[in-house]
Amino acid sequence: MRKANAIIFGSLILATILGVFGQGIAYFLNEIFAKIHPVYYLTILTIISLFLYLSSFLGAYLQYKKLRIGKDKLGLYFSGISCIGLLTSWWSIFVLAMWWG
Repeated sequence: MRKANAIIFGSLILATILGVFGQGIAYFLNEIFAKIHPVYYLTILTIISLFLYLSSFLGAYLQYKKLRIGKDKLGLYFSGISCIGLLTSWWSIFVLAMWWG
């Protein structure tokens, strides 16, 4: 159970970091790796962030199905992931839309 919770929270934290600081990470990746336009890096980071939010949501549901977490904790997990995920995803999609023009 600890390992599953660590994976869920780890993916949630990583998705939040990628969603909030994606712009700076895109510039950093542009300097370190191939010199392509940073908007492509930001697009990839945004997609990874959305995928990590969905995987943490799915991970919490699978833990509930395996009877490792109760129904009361499942509601807490879903509400936390949804609040953090929606706000961060909206922000990262907004920034991505501004970059694409």
